[in-house]
Amino acid sequence: MNGRQISILTICAVGVGSSLMLKANARELLDRHKISAKITNSDMTTAKANETDIVITTPDIYSSIKGIKAKKIILLDNMVSKKELEEKLVPACKELLEK
Repeated sequence: MNGRQISILTICAVGVGSSLMLKANARELLDRHKISAKITNSDMTTAKANETDIVITTPDIYSSIKGIKAKKIILLDNMVSKKELEEKLVPACKELLEK
């Protein structure tokens, strides 16, 4: 879009299953929308030490990591829904890129 790269952190309890799937889905989605992003997956404990543009997780995980330094928090009701991810992630990225 404008050459700026957004940093995204996907978080699940252990940092391997759901967060890795979210990372792959976000990568596919952002590539399709031609949005440049560095996407990292993490567990809850490690995530708290990070600062990022966007965090993607579920409400129950977020309740354990409140206070994480992020410009945008995306909470997914259904982690496997690519439609929900697209509806929430693309507008968030575009808004950050416009600033």
